Amino acid sequence: MGVLIKNTDITIYNKYYDIANDVDKYQRTVIRGINWQGKRNAVVSDGSLNLDYSILIFVDITTVENKQYISPKQFNKLTDEQRPNYFTFSIGDKIVKGKIDFEITGIRPNSIADLENNFDDVVTTLGVTPWAGHWEVEAK
Repeated sequence: MGVLIKNTDITIYNKYYDIANDVDKYQRTVIRGINWQGKRNAVVSDGSLNLDYSILIFVDITTVENKQYISPKQFNKLTDEQRPNYFTFSIGDKIVKGKIDFEITGIRPNSIADLENNFDDVVTTLGVTPWAGHWEVEAK
């Protein structure tokens, strides 16, 4: 069974720690044909209305080309040679709606802040639920 209506592609930036250079790095992966849904939650508390927005991303396992999913802990153990063959969904990863040709180096003009300032729909992964045949990724 496939994901609902496939309405966009995403670019995910998996964060990992580079021991040799003592710095956080990001690996970019484009995933085509996913379902991106905005979600608004409203809570009334002490007479005030609080609105919160989140994103639900549904990814078919079969839509990921040329890379294999691996758990976040296993992804962090990969060598530099192994890492390009894998991707993960980990809390704190950045996801951008659309196919983005932008590499994060951590140095301006290629920092996380530059990513967030230059592209619309940049979200941070809050949680992931694996289902039969797809993943449900919650982000904000």
